[in-house]
Amino acid sequence: MNASTGQKVTVSVIGLLFLAVLGGIAGVAALVLGGSAPDFSSGGLTGALDESTGGFPNMAVKIIFGMIAVLMVGFVGTMLLGTYRRRAILVGTVLEVRGLLGTRQADLATAQVWIDSEPEYVRNPHGEGSVPTGRRVPHLVAEDQRSGRKIRLRLHNMARTLLPPHELNALAGAIDSGTRPETDASQASNTATLLRRLADDPIARLL
Repeated sequence: MNASTGQKVTVSVIGLLFLAVLGGIAGVAALVLGGSAPDFSSGGLTGALDESTGGFPNMAVKIIFGMIAVLMVGFVGTMLLGTYRRRAILVGTVLEVRGLLGTRQADLATAQVWIDSEPEYVRNPHGEGSVPTGRRVPHLVAEDQRSGRKIRLRLHNMARTLLPPHELNALAGAIDSGTRPETDASQASNTATLLRRLADDPIARLL
């Protein structure tokens, strides 16, 4: 339920290339905006004033470029951190989902569980923003009975395909292993059945 080694390597290479390009642009910008010291011998006070008045736009460009660079580096850092930190582990019947800002747990044997979904979006190949693909991304939602906190596990991996069958079956087995009040038991059974269908039905795995 975690990013594969290949996915981590790919994201790392993309991040390093991006930072290398950004560093090259920063070097070129520094050379262009660096300028030279004012020549007081030929221009006197006038030369000094010309240099000082030309310094403001240069400084503004440097500040703007610096802000853009910080945002870009933050974006790459968030992408790398998300790839390496985000993970989900099933230990016995306890599902642990780690995100950027923290970790949540729920015992699937006793938690209220159900399947939810959301529209899938991809980057617009013809412009900015994202466009819907027409598919829906399924999530397993579990509400821990002790803490009342909900966790969501995306059932699609980074390659936009369903989790492997053995992982979906393991989630279903953890859900079926517990006992619940009748009102929750039926919903849990339906959730486990749907997980097994997603694992074993080739047509369902295409959704």
